[in-house]
Amino acid sequence: MRTNSIVFRFSMQLTIIVAILFAVLVLSNVYSLEVVRNNTQDGARNTLSLYQANIRNYLNNFSKDLTEVFENHVDAANDFEQLSESGRYFRSIQLKKALAAKMSANDASDGLFIRLPGDTLLAQVSSRIDSNEKLALIDYIEQRKWVPDSDGTEDEWTVLSVQGVHYLCKYMVYSGMTFGTLVNAESLLDMVNRGGGDRNGYALSDREGRLLTWNQASLKPVETLDELRNEYRGRYLMISEPIAEFGEITSLVAKQSVFSKLKMIQWLIVLLALVSLVVVPLVLRSLARDILKPVLELVKAAKEVEKGQPELQIPEGADRSMEFTKLYRSLQSMVREITELKIQSYEEQIERSRAEIKFLQMQIRPHFFLNAISTVTSLTYQNKNEEIRGLVHHLSEHLRYMFRAGLAVVPLEEEIKHAVNYIRMQEIRYPDQIFYMTEIQEEAGRSPVPPFLIQTFVENVFKHAMFYEEMLSIYIRAGMEIREGASFVKIVIEDNGGGFDAEWLRSFSSVQETEGGAHIGIANVRRTLHLLYKREDLVRLSNGEPSGARVELWIPATITDERTA
Repeated sequence: MRTNSIVFRFSMQLTIIVAILFAVLVLSNVYSLEVVRNNTQDGARNTLSLYQANIRNYLNNFSKDLTEVFENHVDAANDFEQLSESGRYFRSIQLKKALAAKMSANDASDGLFIRLPGDTLLAQVSSRIDSNEKLALIDYIEQRKWVPDSDGTEDEWTVLSVQGVHYLCKYMVYSGMTFGTLVNAESLLDMVNRGGGDRNGYALSDREGRLLTWNQASLKPVETLDELRNEYRGRYLMISEPIAEFGEITSLVAKQSVFSKLKMIQWLIVLLALVSLVVVPLVLRSLARDILKPVLELVKAAKEVEKGQPELQIPEGADRSMEFTKLYRSLQSMVREITELKIQSYEEQIERSRAEIKFLQMQIRPHFFLNAISTVTSLTYQNKNEEIRGLVHHLSEHLRYMFRAGLAVVPLEEEIKHAVNYIRMQEIRYPDQIFYMTEIQEEAGRSPVPPFLIQTFVENVFKHAMFYEEMLSIYIRAGMEIREGASFVKIVIEDNGGGFDAEWLRSFSSVQETEGGAHIGIANVRRTLHLLYKREDLVRLSNGEPSGARVELWIPATITDERTA
């Protein structure tokens, strides 16, 4: 077997792959479990950090709500006992409305209360707490002795247990009054996992390690975090993060969900390796029949095409795969298409040569030179020798540019110089009636464009917008723009004449203008741009406000397969 054959190379590569699979299998048994464990723990810690931040944020918000209620209504609560019975009634309504306003937000705590002197309790409890728990909670608040801390103003978050339900509570004691807020530990855990997409279990515990709540209802209930770890250490990875306000949050990641798929993949690798030992000889045999032989036939047919055969000849009747059959047909279609493209390219070159001849013929217009000669004759009668010399100079520059350019491309700055030269000839013919201005970016000025591109539109301005004893203004500017993700040179030519005829403008926009119609020069420009760049959207004509015509040209900044002047 030759070492450079497809069969040999494929067999060697397949053998190397099988060896690598065995090596990976041995290493993965030792290393992959630990890597997965560490990654799982890191992911759980990151999630716990987010939940920890969310819990602290919620608790801070609850504290702010409590502080605002205290600061805004402590005076109203302080003089509650001095009011009449009706005054106390309306004052209690006012305070309850304040509590209800704070509880109306979606992220509010589960309860806000104000305990007034004389054991009067004003409480607002969230709808997340069911009625039985709500009654038990209100009874607990009424019966509890709320003791201030050392500075007599407020206490930290305290864990309250009411009939087996754990609440986090923060309160302030002032002048015999108690202002407090509380949240159910289960509600707090639900707030930080509202999306429901996290499949891990979570538990909240207080500073003494007592479990406040967890979301694994299917497990046997336990009382403390240590009991949870001892009971379910074999089934879960447990990661804890402290929460300074009350205790810890613990994540429970099921080991089965982490390692089961990994073990399946390992056994699958073993099975694939064993199967490959049996399949390799069979694959090599079918490779020679189904791939190597059709490839050799294809190479032979391709050599015949290189010798000049117009079609790809493939032996008929051979038993080939569907893919090779499609490949042969695609190659045959490609060879035919290349032949057609060659013919089309030759035809396009002929058409382009005809267009070049026509373009040159269009430039040699008898009326233009007759007008120039008439202008010279008129100037001789007026003894304006300086103007005659200027006109002859500009005319010679015009002719030199015309016969040099042909249908090649020239730098935009040269084309604009030619257009300005034409305008100056017209200035001699129409003194004090022409104002023109050009504004060209440096990069755009170096870009190649077809010759007579701008001069054609400038000449059209003089033909249709020049009137006796009326000032004609022409403004030419060019710059670089990005259009449809490609770089273009944008050229704008504007005048203050009467603008384009509306009916002709509609026919031009719908590509219905024929070569024999009005504005033949503009039609030829569009045809030239189509031949050069294979696009129909490079010319846009419109009428300005309040008057005048506007021409917009887009020339691709990168020109390929084109001659240069």
